[in-house]
Amino acid sequence: MRTEKLCDKNADQAAYDAYLAELGTDNSAFRQQFREAFFQALHEQLTARQYQVLWLSEVEGLSGKEISYRLGISQSAVSRHLTRGKSRLRTMLAYNLELRSMPVG
Repeated sequence: MRTEKLCDKNADQAAYDAYLAELGTDNSAFRQQFREAFFQALHEQLTARQYQVLWLSEVEGLSGKEISYRLGISQSAVSRHLTRGKSRLRTMLAYNLELRSMPVG
């Protein structure tokens, strides 16, 4: 079971890397549209707290302790929000990758 998860994770990472490489060849208008759609999807798929904790962690680079202090929640709550938010984010990205690989028409 653990080996399956590792293989799935490696396959997901490879697909994600290929997707990012493909995005790098697109024009800036497409990238801007993608960013806007991505952040809209984040707001729709994540709870407000998950979004807030992920933003503070990944964008602002705060530690769990700093996030805990800033938001007035326990460090274990920060950890839960990060874990669940990242899981939803992975699911959303995997779904998007699936859609892009489907034939049109």
